[in-house]
Amino acid sequence: MKNIITRLFQSVPYPIKIVFATIQGFKLNYWRKFQREKYLQEIVVRDDWSKKQIEDWQQEALEKMLDHAVATVPHYRELWSEIIKDKPGLSHRDLLNWPILEKTTVKSNPERFISEQYKGKKMFPMSTSGTSGTPMNFLLDREALSIWYALYEHRIKRWNGVSDQDRWANVGGQLICRIDQKKPPFWVWNMPMKQLYLSSYHITSSNVGYYLNALKSHKIQYLLGYVSSIYSIVSIGTSQNLEFPKLKLIITNAEPLFQHQRQAISKAFSCPVIQTYSGCEFAFGGNEDLSGTMYLWPEAGVMEVVDEDGQVLPEGKVGNFVITGLINKAMPLIRYRLGDSGAIAPEDVSRSKNYPALQEITGRNDDLVYTIDGKLVGRLDPVFKGDFHIKEAQIIQERLDYIRVIIVPFATYSQVEGDEIIRRLKERVGSKTVVVLELTESIPRAANGKFKAVISHVKRTELI
Repeated sequence: MKNIITRLFQSVPYPIKIVFATIQGFKLNYWRKFQREKYLQEIVVRDDWSKKQIEDWQQEALEKMLDHAVATVPHYRELWSEIIKDKPGLSHRDLLNWPILEKTTVKSNPERFISEQYKGKKMFPMSTSGTSGTPMNFLLDREALSIWYALYEHRIKRWNGVSDQDRWANVGGQLICRIDQKKPPFWVWNMPMKQLYLSSYHITSSNVGYYLNALKSHKIQYLLGYVSSIYSIVSIGTSQNLEFPKLKLIITNAEPLFQHQRQAISKAFSCPVIQTYSGCEFAFGGNEDLSGTMYLWPEAGVMEVVDEDGQVLPEGKVGNFVITGLINKAMPLIRYRLGDSGAIAPEDVSRSKNYPALQEITGRNDDLVYTIDGKLVGRLDPVFKGDFHIKEAQIIQERLDYIRVIIVPFATYSQVEGDEIIRRLKERVGSKTVVVLELTESIPRAANGKFKAVISHVKRTELI
């Protein structure tokens, strides 16, 4: 059914697309703005709370969610029925007493994770993009969705100088026009949300000028979207000496933001660039403020960092992210292994607010490069720092000792630059690793429109 609707949307004249987008905009606002002012007032107050106030509030919210999960969610109720047979008196209110929940468990029977209190009620469906395999499907209650977007409004927008009153653009993976479409518009205007939705699939050398003109003609004030898509617009537009509109803010999502990308995007649009971090699980969330600190949202969930054996690591240590959601009662996720890795910032790191913060996000566990001796290499963005004449690049680790670097070059690209990229990469992964450069006209996007900077086909089991 969804495919039929998508094809219908792609085939209608542009004015009809605006009508469809407007209807969808009203629908989304209905879900997202439920009791918005009430939730915003509660969220704003916490900006001035002490660390202890935040921790106490979050602990109380956590205990309520754990009670709710055991009482109303079939999977958790049966889990704890078995646990207390072996360990009578063990408290479900202590998060560390819960086993880590794997994605495969949820994926195999998602119905068992839906609270009985919400059976038969209208819920909002969300699904992951499926970059790590089959997409995961989640259901959210209306209150959860509204709280989430109230957090989004205050922490991401208001903190950084924009609001719902501003006209904005979103570069995303929705199939709003046919892939083979050659002429604009490659976008659609959503009136209720003041949003210009831009296709991430049509950003080419011949089309970038159209994208920039659309931002100007629609009087866009801030831009949200995939890092790779925005960076492609910037790198192509800069190479063609095109004029960029001056925006208030760029908000990136879905992909890691590397420093060379941040600098180029900020320079092109003459505004700050901030990074956000969240997922369709709606069980964790975070964003940078203008100082560059990546704050976590304590209202959204509890984040733990664990090692390969599931032991909780101290702040500052890199490990696997495990999350426990605090706002979605319809489908609670308790100690859910996210599949991402990184570290929580130590308490002594300077920050302007008392919220927890992330020190780093190293990426998806299956998208980190390993050295021949089994060490994990995190961010590889320094490899591409500088004035290389490339539009975009992708690192693919095929084997422990073999890495391909796919490069989309400009006409001014030279082999000297390629040799430097190889040298820098070998500095980080080891001189014995074979690094091969491959030049191409474009790097395909995934079905969701995202572009992954690093792909690893090496499994951890190969290191044992």
